[in-house]
Amino acid sequence: MTRNSVLVHSARAIALAAGALVLCVASTAVAQGQPSAPQGDNKALIAQGEGIFTGKVAGGLCWTCHGLNAKGMKGLGPDLTDKTWLHGDGSTDFVKKTVKAGIAAPKKSATPMPPFGGIPLSDAQLEAVAAYVTSLSAGAKK
Repeated sequence: MTRNSVLVHSARAIALAAGALVLCVASTAVAQGQPSAPQGDNKALIAQGEGIFTGKVAGGLCWTCHGLNAKGMKGLGPDLTDKTWLHGDGSTDFVKKTVKAGIAAPKKSATPMPPFGGIPLSDAQLEAVAAYVTSLSAGAKK
């Protein structure tokens, strides 16, 4: 094994271990009535989605593979800030379906994305994450 492959495998193991720990904590938070995404105000919805994405709200795990800045992490999750979408069209509906179902066989990663990124999300939280993710690529140059 090369040094780089050891680092990638170590990063995956750390992400999976962190995910398991956060999943336990997040499941409890959601079950205890974690606040859902606000309705109406798109800026508030995007801010809520960012909080979930970065793990500040509901223990979201998106950042563990996509990075805190959503620029992706080599061997894990792809960049979500550009106009390139590997598994669909990048629409809000596509993002919601992808987060909900996960990606079992990613095109550019050996690490699958679990449904909901590994944590339970309400419909409102899913809507917020999708709004945040689509906002990231909305201003990206082709």
